[in-house]
Amino acid sequence: MSVEKATLQLASIPRTSTPLLKLLWRVYAYLRPYWKKVLVTYLSLFAILALNTLIPQFIRWIIDTGIDGNQPTVLTWSVLALLGLTILKGVLNYFQGISSEIASQNVAFDLRNAIQSKLTSLSFSFHDQSETGELLSRAIQDVERLRFLTGRATIRILDGSLLIIATAVVMILMDYKLGILILLTMPLL
Repeated sequence: MSVEKATLQLASIPRTSTPLLKLLWRVYAYLRPYWKKVLVTYLSLFAILALNTLIPQFIRWIIDTGIDGNQPTVLTWSVLALLGLTILKGVLNYFQGISSEIASQNVAFDLRNAIQSKLTSLSFSFHDQSETGELLSRAIQDVERLRFLTGRATIRILDGSLLIIATAVVMILMDYKLGILILLTMPLL
């Protein structure tokens, strides 16, 4: 396919005037029947976030108390507790991934069914005038993009944003002058 033909096809795609937020809410409405999986995903996300900010503080405490305090029993139990926290974080990551993937697969299934029933309800003249294979290909690609959005992209964006905020709060609580200095050098997103 030539570049000109691809550009013409891209230009012929109707643009929606619906705001992005409204489209997102329409997509997220498909998540409502799977609210339990979404709840598990977000609870796991917040627990992982808490562990991500807690583990470095715990390591600091291990170094200050176990190593500098010359207390080998405290060091042993602390390292075992750290290992347990790391395993817990891995289990939570697993549950977060599984629950978000199940919810997003169910959303994709529902969207495919909605598209299929819409396409079968259209008249024969519509299918005579349009290339059904291209339409199906585009529908499949769009559903996959929406599945990625509901399953992974939203979680990654939320996780990254909350981790930056939590880390900034911890840095300021530890040493506000150094925390503010570090935050000033951080690029704004």
